[in-house]
Amino acid sequence: MNSTDKKHFVLVHGAWHGAWCWEKVTPLISEAGHEAHVLDLPGLGNDPTPIADITLDSYVNAVRDLILTIDDNVILVGHSMGGLVITQTAELLPDRIRALGYLAAFSPADGESLFQHAMADTESHVTRFNQVNEAEGYFTIPPDRLPDCFYGLCSEEDTRNAIARLRPQPLAPLLQTVSITPENYGRVRRCYIECTKDQALTWPMQQQMQEKARLDALLTLETDHSPFYACPEDLVDCFMRL
Repeated sequence: MNSTDKKHFVLVHGAWHGAWCWEKVTPLISEAGHEAHVLDLPGLGNDPTPIADITLDSYVNAVRDLILTIDDNVILVGHSMGGLVITQTAELLPDRIRALGYLAAFSPADGESLFQHAMADTESHVTRFNQVNEAEGYFTIPPDRLPDCFYGLCSEEDTRNAIARLRPQPLAPLLQTVSITPENYGRVRRCYIECTKDQALTWPMQQQMQEKARLDALLTLETDHSPFYACPEDLVDCFMRL
């Protein structure tokens, strides 16, 4: 494989999760001759940033800093809440991104927040069962709801291991609106990978997100909200098509 054929994937996890959620995906990307770059967003995974200090800008700056360490343009993938992050990142670094990949992800338009779309997804288990701690600025999902919400088609072992690593999700980034323009975000190639059996970000809401992203391509997985565990090989096949 020529160096020009090598692709660099930057994978941005969703709410509550961390870089660990890509653990079955990154080896498959490497086996295909490409490179995966992952990170813990501030306050999630193993990142120690206090919840009170976290904003959408914190998330975007972390992803921007990672991209700038890579000596090539990247394919930037965001899962779920990570779609919010990659949207704003593309506004900052349009010339460093070969394509955006929205994986069952939020794709707000200019001036919109994730929160307003999440609350409109009335069939979502996240919307129905979330528990907000307003005093400390985060929210969670009751433990007994987590398997059906995120991991409905995943193995019991993967589900158990994932739940053990979830952390409270800061609220502030989800309330902040994005600011994007046709001149920057608008010229980056945009693709969506929809998950039709998703109980966290339902398929109808994903279809609304697709309209807002004004896509160049749409790919479909018949799976739950966590294809990185439920069907990692099929997910990586989708990544290669981005």
